[in-house]
Amino acid sequence: MIGSSFTFYDRPEDTVRWHKLCMDGYNSNMFNEKRLKSSLPVEALGEPLYFYKTVASTNDRAQALAQEGAAHGTLVVADEQTAGRGRFQRNWSTPPRSALALSLILRPEDITQVALARMNMLGALAVVESLGALGLEARIKWPNDVIVSGGKVAGVLTEGSWMGEDLEYAVLGIGVNVSPKSVPDRRDVDYPAACVEGGLEGKVSRIGLLVDIIERIGSWLNMLDSEQIHSAFEGVLAFRGQPVKISGSDMELTGVLQGLTPNCRLRIALAAGEVIILGGEDM
Repeated sequence: MIGSSFTFYDRPEDTVRWHKLCMDGYNSNMFNEKRLKSSLPVEALGEPLYFYKTVASTNDRAQALAQEGAAHGTLVVADEQTAGRGRFQRNWSTPPRSALALSLILRPEDITQVALARMNMLGALAVVESLGALGLEARIKWPNDVIVSGGKVAGVLTEGSWMGEDLEYAVLGIGVNVSPKSVPDRRDVDYPAACVEGGLEGKVSRIGLLVDIIERIGSWLNMLDSEQIHSAFEGVLAFRGQPVKISGSDMELTGVLQGLTPNCRLRIALAAGEVIILGGEDM
């Protein structure tokens, strides 16, 4: 079911059942700590929960909690985020009653370099799959954005702390534009923005969507080293097989996006036939 639709069942024992991802759109006050706690944890993630009406940055708050010893699976959620950020410290706006702003503390044991490199795209993949469950065809715009019909609806920012060569913790931050109110002005962003409800033409439960994203992160988390998740990344990679223009601080090139290396760097085929590998630091 999508938007405000509902289903009647023919059997006497069945009742009207509203889609869990569409309920709290009818009452914005339903996005609260009590309701969210009742749906968590999922896949051993989301507990303890720190819920804020307003916070500067969920990632900053999560990092502070992690430094104080917060456990694996701790979740920080805010209704409004006033100083959110994306890659390269770009501003990420989260107006109240309109979007998702969440940060998850992860303390994976014995994580490999390949698994660590995939963590950022793990968040994007979870969002893509959750939107797919709503009926939206979403794609990962490498390395950390989710787009629907050419507009960015979500962004992911992973930050971590190291003790020598060992990862002490990672903070997986995700922002999702849910309602039209969350979409920033085109003049304020470097890529056109969109929202989930715009693609569905109906209301969406922020709590239902948030819990579904967390559940999908948990289901993939122990598979970060697998070929299965790499195939899943490539299966939803935007512009794969298409010509793309790559711009960086000291370069600009055009080629065909072939796919991803095992550690989630881009494979670009140039016109001369050469295949080059690019990472986020090159952009």
